[in-house]
Amino acid sequence: MRSYQPAGARHDHHATPPRHPTTSASELREVDPRTLLVDLNVRHTTTADTDLVASVTEHGVLVPIVAVRTAHGEVRVRMGHRRTLAAIEAGRATVPVVVVADETSDDAGTVHRLVTQWAENEHRAGLSNAERVDVIGQLSAFGTSPTQIARRTRASRADVTAALAVTASELARKATVRYDFLDLAQAATVAEFDTDPDAVQALVVAARDGRFDHVSQRLRDERTAAADRAAAADQLREAGLRVIDPPTTDTLSLPVHRLVNADGARPTVEDHRECPGHAAYVADRHGWVTPDGEPGSDGDEEDTRGVGERQWRVSAVPVFVCTDPAAHGHRDSWGTSGGGTADRVPVDQMTDAQREAARDERRDVVESNKAWGSAETVRREWLRGLACRKSAPKGTATFVAVALARDGDLLADVGGNHLAADLLGVPSGAYGRSVELAAVVDKATDARALLMTLVMVLAAYEGRTDRNDWRSRRASTGRYLTHLQGLGYALADVERRACCLDPQPSTD
Repeated sequence: MRSYQPAGARHDHHATPPRHPTTSASELREVDPRTLLVDLNVRHTTTADTDLVASVTEHGVLVPIVAVRTAHGEVRVRMGHRRTLAAIEAGRATVPVVVVADETSDDAGTVHRLVTQWAENEHRAGLSNAERVDVIGQLSAFGTSPTQIARRTRASRADVTAALAVTASELARKATVRYDFLDLAQAATVAEFDTDPDAVQALVVAARDGRFDHVSQRLRDERTAAADRAAAADQLREAGLRVIDPPTTDTLSLPVHRLVNADGARPTVEDHRECPGHAAYVADRHGWVTPDGEPGSDGDEEDTRGVGERQWRVSAVPVFVCTDPAAHGHRDSWGTSGGGTADRVPVDQMTDAQREAARDERRDVVESNKAWGSAETVRREWLRGLACRKSAPKGTATFVAVALARDGDLLADVGGNHLAADLLGVPSGAYGRSVELAAVVDKATDARALLMTLVMVLAAYEGRTDRNDWRSRRASTGRYLTHLQGLGYALADVERRACCLDPQPSTD
């Protein structure tokens, strides 16, 4: 006959087992979990995870274990194997057990066991995200701190923080109920934009389509840029300047630096202040910015800061214009200069189709450049996550070998690369070089060293990416982004264009 072993102790088959009368009535008993048999279960793995053990340690077994009594008088678990093992590991002296019937060894009894275990496991459902939000919100309302909520529910602190953000937004709470594919972090982002219905709609669609990180970053960047532009415009108005909307192909406005007076002189901004057409608008400027928000050197003066101490970002700057150059005695210097501008068609001579095509092209350039900047933020954050791994993903050695064979000039950007150091959490040195990076690599295991090699090569590729790559479609950038996609990174539409791929289809 087959022998069975209790969950916590070996059964003595030579001892005379106590006999129990056969019964079909259920009884609730407190039983030492180490005496329960846990040998028959449809699950292949019945180990208790740390969260379950911690819960049983603090709360005990909340749902009674269901068991049957064998012919030898032992109690065999029918439903609750993981709870039993968790109780043993937690050191619980007893657990509640409902003994439902005596076990039968015939085929009908086996069929009944299999069917009931299937039903008990198959139809079990955890809390939905909306339900988690409600519980965490109620715990907070009763004065439980986020740290205590995380400890007592075994939820991560990040999930607790996200859930509390969701509870503060009626729209985000409704979104978690209606869209079960939203995780807590995504729902918290919805709460962040709950005053912008269009942004919320875009976020929900992006969460379903797998583009959430890109769309949310773009929305954040747009919000920051809009706030910067509004602040810059307010400063211009306080200085007594007329502020206009950015010009389009249909407007007559020209920047002051393009103006030529009737006498051939080129006015400065200060000279042009007396012109009736003097005005300004706020535009986005791309350039180096220091951690304190001050613009870095653009090359006209020596900048002793290391590259790793600066960020390439968009800032709001004023552009001074004349709203009607011809009426105020100016002409456009670009209209008479060479260098390829002679073929430029003046706005007033364009056909409607040409104007529309020019608007579309300009709109595409502006929007795609902004999208590239947002994608870069998401991409580098994803690379930081990759750099935290202990070993390199499959295919790393081949990718590195191909990279060195096809893009050998990258080697100049690999050793001590400031971006690689940043991704790996190593301090950058002066002029963008990190002397500490080599020391960290020296101490790494072979598996970790290969991962660090991959990160250094990827950082070299990343450092050479440019916001024009979506138009120029450099082969090296395409190989780089395609490899990231193979590692699980979701490409933004603008990155797909850099790889000569069609935009990801999306249904609204």
